Amino acid sequence: MRRSDWFIVALALVGVCATRAVEKSNVAIFVVILVLAVIFVATIIWSRNRKLSVLLLVVFAGLSFLIGARALRDLRDVEIGQYSGVARVISDPQRSGAATQIVLDITGDRFVVYAYGPVAWRLAQVSVGEQIIVSGWRNRLPSVQAKRWMSRHVKGKFEIETVEERRLTAAPLFRSAQRIRKLVNVGAESFPFDERSLFTGLVIGDDSKQPKEMITAFRKSGLAHLVAVSGQNVAFILAGLSPLLKRLAQPLRLFVTCSVLVWFVVITRVEPSVVRAAVMAGIATLSISIGRPTRTLRLLALTVIITILIDPLLAWSVGYFMSVGATAGLSLGSGPLARVIPGPRWLALLIGATVSAQIGVTPAVAFVFGLPTAIGIFTNVLAVPVASLVMLFGMPLSLFAGMLSETVFSAFGSIIMWPVLIGVRWVWWVAALGAHLSSTGMVNLGLWIAVFGVILLLLHRGARVEG
Repeated sequence: MRRSDWFIVALALVGVCATRAVEKSNVAIFVVILVLAVIFVATIIWSRNRKLSVLLLVVFAGLSFLIGARALRDLRDVEIGQYSGVARVISDPQRSGAATQIVLDITGDRFVVYAYGPVAWRLAQVSVGEQIIVSGWRNRLPSVQAKRWMSRHVKGKFEIETVEERRLTAAPLFRSAQRIRKLVNVGAESFPFDERSLFTGLVIGDDSKQPKEMITAFRKSGLAHLVAVSGQNVAFILAGLSPLLKRLAQPLRLFVTCSVLVWFVVITRVEPSVVRAAVMAGIATLSISIGRPTRTLRLLALTVIITILIDPLLAWSVGYFMSVGATAGLSLGSGPLARVIPGPRWLALLIGATVSAQIGVTPAVAFVFGLPTAIGIFTNVLAVPVASLVMLFGMPLSLFAGMLSETVFSAFGSIIMWPVLIGVRWVWWVAALGAHLSSTGMVNLGLWIAVFGVILLLLHRGARVEG
């Protein structure tokens, strides 16, 4: 890490806090972070650059605040009342209790819909990007729901009355993404229902059909991040395409890489964690193509700055901060931990990466959901390597099996998916076991204290050995 890297990190931190400071409850936090960042930057930057660095920090904080205020003002500027006309489908329809939940874009504003009866059945047939003819009433969301939906740019709730059968075709990009999602689902049709819903969650982040007990088990075992597509999935996609990309000229390689990243973001329904991972991968590819590869933490800070400036409402996304926290934990802690953990090198790397990512994501999880279970460290060590293989090989194998499904070779497609099914079941069993062994309250706190104690002991012993 260089001094300039720490300045970029301070810039990203201040930018996020300034964006969130639009809410009055976060002003005090923003002031504290800004003062600490100014002191930190003034301390580590060369004397001739201190004044300029502090000035840039303050100016960027002001700019971030103004951009955040504008985004929040636009979010609250919504037209309400009766509406009949065209609406564009933004999210996949999914079950929410007895209702079908979907997000529609109506004249440039997004509304969440909870539909019942025949209307729900028709909405269940639509795909992202299609346009439908609807009628109903546009209303504001209650404050609690509004905060939950704000990172997705949802402005209100649409009380839908009718939906016409006629649908307008989506753009080619959305149609191609829908085709991929359909092939993945068809390729896994030989799986039992629970395993199929988990598989689609691991590969494309589609957890809409997962049963409630599975969702609960993954949350209690600390494995919920596996069904939220993130940087790991993006890395596997690029790794799978690397033999082809290496054969291309540098400008064409950059173009194809960025196109694939955009396409994958659309396939996974523009989840905040995927947006972060795709932008970071794009910046990394660009830096390598111009001959100036940079360090991971600097890349992460630049990604945060760019994404928050483009979409300030990401500053209210829990999934976004979990993704950022996990990446920061990996970049800062995985190497030092792997060096001091005894045992085989592969096991030390696995444990170091798992523990550092878990620690990195803990602040965001604890702030929203409470202290995560310490058993998650052990379940991640058992499940992540197998889940990674499912992510790496699952998509190409399911696409191949999906293409064979309507041919005489459909049985062969089911056979090649058997190893993937075994991997999916292993992940599910680990989640179920972790949920059974998970603890809460003082017991969980005690386990976390023990984990940190072991980490400090290992780091201290490693420092003594190096000394």
